[in-house]
Amino acid sequence: MMKRVGRIGLLAVMLLLAGQAFAAGPTFLWELRDARGAVRAWLFGTIHVCDEACFPLPGVVREAFAKADVLALELDPDDPQLVVQLRKAGMLPPGERLGQRLPPELNARLERVAAGFGLPAEAIQRLQPWMVATLLSLQAAEKAGYGASQGVDLWLARQARARGLPLLPLETARRQVAALGAGGEKAQLAYLAEVVELIDTGEAVAYFGAMLQAWRDGDAVALDRLMREEMAGEAMQPLLDALLDQRNREMAARIEKQLKTGRRPFVAVGAGHLGGPSGLVAQLAGKGYQLRQLDAQPD
Repeated sequence: MMKRVGRIGLLAVMLLLAGQAFAAGPTFLWELRDARGAVRAWLFGTIHVCDEACFPLPGVVREAFAKADVLALELDPDDPQLVVQLRKAGMLPPGERLGQRLPPELNARLERVAAGFGLPAEAIQRLQPWMVATLLSLQAAEKAGYGASQGVDLWLARQARARGLPLLPLETARRQVAALGAGGEKAQLAYLAEVVELIDTGEAVAYFGAMLQAWRDGDAVALDRLMREEMAGEAMQPLLDALLDQRNREMAARIEKQLKTGRRPFVAVGAGHLGGPSGLVAQLAGKGYQLRQLDAQPD
């Protein structure tokens, strides 16, 4: 059985990857209907870091996207403010070093893991814990053969622009970066320690596989359970709440606001935001909408 190491650094930036063709069966796509039974929107759980085997998306997903009149994403992937906010918030105050906050053993382990990706220790030492965890997570994904350049969100954004479809960000760059750095010092250091553990023990590939299977099966319950059970430590809960629960409530309110305008949005957010009692499916069902998970058919 896998060690209970936190997966939050990877979950915050990817969810998830893919490596084979889609099969018939449940997808991470939900159809949303109003009280009168009219289709008003679609919710799709995406993968921020992917490979070419993610495409083409299942036909049922492509068909729903073609019917929508607006694409709603967590962020516009071309928003220049994301880089600005990351640079602004990701640095430690002048004169501080990350190693001053870490136990010596963890600091040494961190520098060893970073060196394995070619990340200089001096550069790492100037960054906030969450920023280091994010960088390590992306490096681990790329080493496994997955990259943001083939992420589903990016593909959808490009398709929307080619069609002239409006793109609606559900969050600002500042809000998303703030969530990454939330939870307090204890949660942030636990976050970093568990990401280092995940990579240093070589468990990343196995964990990717478990998450991938849940995503491919359209199993939002299993995906939510994997995330929450593997982040069950008390120290991690404030960060988990900031990254998922609080943001889910905010995004659900923003989606409902769009529905009231009469638009039919295709909502595409990280798959980890859909399942569980606080996920978007439950949030929107609680607002009176009917949600039905759609199956893929052989293309």
